[in-house]
Amino acid sequence: MRIAACALLTLALWIIDSRASNGVELVAQRAMDRCDDVSIQLGGPLEQYLSAVSANWLQRAPRDNPAIFDMFVDRDAQPYRNLLPWSGEFAGKLLTGSVQVLRTTDDPTLKAATTQFVERLLPLQAEDGYLGPFPQESRLTGTAPNCPGNWDLWGHYHAMLGLMLWYDETGDPHALEAARRVGDLLCAKFLDTGKPVSSIGSMEMNQAVVHSLAMLYARTGEEKYLKLAEEVVADFAAPGAGDYLRMGLQGVEFFQIPKPRWESLHPMMGLAELYWLTGNEDYRKAFENLWWSIVKTDRHNNGGFSSGEQAQGNPYHQGAIETCCTIAWMAMSVEMLRLTGDPLVADELELSTLNQAVGAFAPTARWSTYNTPMDGRRIPSTQDIAFQIRPGSEELNCCSVNAARGLGMISDWGLMRDVTGLALNWYGPSTFETTVKETPVTLTQTTDYPRDGRIELAVEPRSPVAFNFKLRIPHWSAKTKVTVNGEAVAATPGTYLSLDREWKSGDRVTIEIDMSARYWAGERECAGKTSVYRGPVLLVAEGGSAGRETFGGTWNSPGPPRASNVKGAQARLEFAGDSVEWRGAYYDDAGKARVTIDGQEAAIVDQYGPQRGVPFSWKKLGLGPGKHLLLIESLGEKRPESSNNWINVSALDVPVDAPALTTTALANGKLGPASDQSIVTFNVQDATGREVRLRDFATAGYDAPYLSWLQVVGAPATEFTRKNPSRTAIAK
Repeated sequence: MRIAACALLTLALWIIDSRASNGVELVAQRAMDRCDDVSIQLGGPLEQYLSAVSANWLQRAPRDNPAIFDMFVDRDAQPYRNLLPWSGEFAGKLLTGSVQVLRTTDDPTLKAATTQFVERLLPLQAEDGYLGPFPQESRLTGTAPNCPGNWDLWGHYHAMLGLMLWYDETGDPHALEAARRVGDLLCAKFLDTGKPVSSIGSMEMNQAVVHSLAMLYARTGEEKYLKLAEEVVADFAAPGAGDYLRMGLQGVEFFQIPKPRWESLHPMMGLAELYWLTGNEDYRKAFENLWWSIVKTDRHNNGGFSSGEQAQGNPYHQGAIETCCTIAWMAMSVEMLRLTGDPLVADELELSTLNQAVGAFAPTARWSTYNTPMDGRRIPSTQDIAFQIRPGSEELNCCSVNAARGLGMISDWGLMRDVTGLALNWYGPSTFETTVKETPVTLTQTTDYPRDGRIELAVEPRSPVAFNFKLRIPHWSAKTKVTVNGEAVAATPGTYLSLDREWKSGDRVTIEIDMSARYWAGERECAGKTSVYRGPVLLVAEGGSAGRETFGGTWNSPGPPRASNVKGAQARLEFAGDSVEWRGAYYDDAGKARVTIDGQEAAIVDQYGPQRGVPFSWKKLGLGPGKHLLLIESLGEKRPESSNNWINVSALDVPVDAPALTTTALANGKLGPASDQSIVTFNVQDATGREVRLRDFATAGYDAPYLSWLQVVGAPATEFTRKNPSRTAIAK
């Protein structure tokens, strides 16, 4: 099946263009890259989500939230608009997501809306290239009269990224020119001026421009952009900065570096970009080490990254898993896949996409989450981080403008090229159309994956063409079966299966992925519990209705956590279930509340704690079936040690009745019927013989809380390794 060496050389030269986005010559070649000429049509649940995201969010958001443009229009008008330090990111993030979803859908209405978006944005750029929302005297200074500091370079980074992706997609020269004008402004401000980017503060945010500057150099060949990018890399070592290069080279775990917040992943991506442009091996080594550190220490069971907006060195940590954090992790993983060509990275992207990225969106896509927790429920980001609401941008926040990228990035990694041919990473009902050696090739998958493991793949070149077609064999699929035109081909987990042959119309490949239940045995906060996967899908147990919350009296914000120090302020929950839980945190300025259930006093609760932010939980069990009323009332009282009498509510939940499962029962479970309300349902008997319905993580939590860490008897424990980053095993 090997093609001749001369033909392989011709294919290699054709497949990977050694120039970066039609710009400079790459010094170090990418192991893989996206097919920039591909047309993608996804089917199944992902098509439904993408269509909803396009119509109900990306096309609607600018129309219903006019401040996304108005903040640029009136930036110098007094009284100044009340802004967030990161308000300037909203337009760039939304544009980036729009381009990536457009590449994944070829949606003509989205293309028209994005064209209009760019046409409205570009005239708002100042004469000097400034494309932010802050008044003139505050531009690129780190300070502003209308917010506590500003992340102005961070906002320009996202604007540059969106504009360059739009240029790549459409060839619009005005978009590239706008990005160049931003680059010119940055060079005028920071290049060879003795004033490094770190001097304006918020370093893990503002130093992200290293990534966009490197991308701009790749597209223009303008040396000053590369020079400033490398100055920013040197600036990583400034006091208070992340020191990413040195820490990465030393093998320091990401959670132990000076800046382990999620924003740091964006400047770190600049290291990968600069490696291709310079060939500096230090950039590659540091980037790879930091990526592997995050997989090992901070990637959760649902494919999400971070706890409480930063790395904690603990994948079991119960802190919020912010949407922005996971989007940054997925973008970094795309760079890692381009850098290494390692199929394990594509496994990670699949895990994050099918669980966390889909799970961040309501099925209607009219809202997305800030926090998509391992256990809990889904709350709109406009409630969770309501402090970001401003007039004219009521739906815009750091996460809502970013969430679409999680689905749109499929266009970056679903089908890729390397020097030998094509690599198929995305499995699911789909059609990919691309070219190989100027020959149109269509790849069509007929499948119900990830609900089912059988994939029938039609390879249809317009005329016979020889190339190496690589199929991703997931590391967790112990027994993958592949046939080519009925002939069996051996496949090894955690590798690409290379099918190097002449392809002709009518060729068929069948892939059967092992969908056996596999287990991640928990530790630390999740000790004694287990995550259960069927294929790439994390399964959860879902409870009954979460109930209806209302707040009376004076509370400090419209979204959780809610807090009040006013006597008589009340939180109410009407619910149905046998138990209820009040979650919040202990604080050194907290006070007391009376809890009643169905009119009877249940407890006097004191939320005082000498250490601020320690998780607090109060539960009441054995309430009996039927409807109940929980009432929490601030007493305006405190103990002597407390400095105030605040009470706080992060969530009022009806806990899930966690089923007791066994690996034997899970091995004998039955796949539920297909449904518009879920991607996968799986029916299994618990230890008492009661039938329990498990469902996919992504679509759970909108009407009821869920658990992804379950009680499973017989689940094997497996250590993290670079061959098994999922930490999962099949029970014997």
